[in-house]
Amino acid sequence: CGGHYISWNGTLSSPYYPSYYPPNIDCSWIIRAPLPGYKLSLKILIIEIQEKSPGSSKCDKDWLEIDGVRYCKALSENNRNREYGFSVAINFHSDELVTHRGFFIEYKAFSHTDRCNPEQLNCGDGKCKHQYKTCKGDDSCGEDSDENNCSYKSCSPYAYTCLNGKCLLKPNPECDGKRDCADGSDEMNCACGRHQLKRNRIVGGEDARSGKWPWQASLQMGAHGHVCGATVISNRWLVSAAHCFLDSDSVRYSVPSGWKAYMGLHIINEKSNRVAMRSIKRIIVHPQYDQSVSDYDIALLEMEMPVFFSELVQPICLPSTSRIFIYGTVCYVTGWGTIKENSHLAKTMQEARVRIINQSVCNKLYDDLITSRMLCAGNLNGGVDACQGDSGGPLACAGKGNRWYLAGIVSWGEGCAQRNRPGVYTKVMAFYDWIRQNTN
Repeated sequence: CGGHYISWNGTLSSPYYPSYYPPNIDCSWIIRAPLPGYKLSLKILIIEIQEKSPGSSKCDKDWLEIDGVRYCKALSENNRNREYGFSVAINFHSDELVTHRGFFIEYKAFSHTDRCNPEQLNCGDGKCKHQYKTCKGDDSCGEDSDENNCSYKSCSPYAYTCLNGKCLLKPNPECDGKRDCADGSDEMNCACGRHQLKRNRIVGGEDARSGKWPWQASLQMGAHGHVCGATVISNRWLVSAAHCFLDSDSVRYSVPSGWKAYMGLHIINEKSNRVAMRSIKRIIVHPQYDQSVSDYDIALLEMEMPVFFSELVQPICLPSTSRIFIYGTVCYVTGWGTIKENSHLAKTMQEARVRIINQSVCNKLYDDLITSRMLCAGNLNGGVDACQGDSGGPLACAGKGNRWYLAGIVSWGEGCAQRNRPGVYTKVMAFYDWIRQNTN
């Protein structure tokens, strides 16, 4: 309920929409355009709110307020769309009585002077062109256009791309506390990856302290209990492994309604009001997932209702495409998977310290089965690894300022903790754009 957003476009809704909003709440949002010179346009698609008292001149029971103007009744088509300035404040109030479905708003940033989309480059002659196409010898901007100075060239895979299209050669600039992009976009999505503590199984691991890994989730299915791990990446979305959702002869794992996600858990079956449970509304398995070689082993899960962040539930940071985790980096794999091969699940969440292993070394160990969408981590001497039941869970690596990033998703490996058989993880950097596109 509420928040601060800096975004080109998105949606906003009352709590629990399309279910009824709760009584007696006040929410405040601020939305800002990502760049100066841009304004925001808002469209109220749905508004179903308790109407004002008879005879009252203003909304006095429940109301939606946008930049000081209150709304509490259905709007005609031509009154739904309005333009605002660089930022807009939105407040929502409900009294302690009747509630309804609430509201659903779409917003987007625009500029009257720049008729191109934010993702496009203005050629200066009335033409718009995708930034990623510029400076590649593709002359759709024409000879004498802005393309000639090429300040918006498509960034190399090793450079960080700012929202305004500028490339940064500084390694890992995002969320390091320094504003490197002129538009500040490298420091924009940084409310993630931190423990909020007040003061595996993993084979060869140890019990994790409660609240130490607040993005770890347990995906459970009815009588089967815990099946896979997952990671919280926002208040509505989890990321896991595609192979967790393959149907077996007897169980339809691909059906969202069978799953429940538990967050804030420490002991696998603990019952506590601090544990958040959410039903799963939608499972998006990567369209290129290849079961035979475990390539593109990633899936997104949309929760039925948003989860509220607390000391025990927090999102992890997603690493951008250009982020580098150097070989030898110490990371942690967490979960409730088996303590040794073909054993029982761990009761208490386990953590194990593993190191990122050189891609070409790993490829030799695994006979060239490691694709550019995979990442290896573990201990080549064996003894420490993820195992059955950890699948879909996080490989978390610390960045600057003790902020944690999701480097990998537990995917596959030969046995568990065997010598020269490290764990293989889905490389999350390779899917950054896909995750952002699908989770808005």
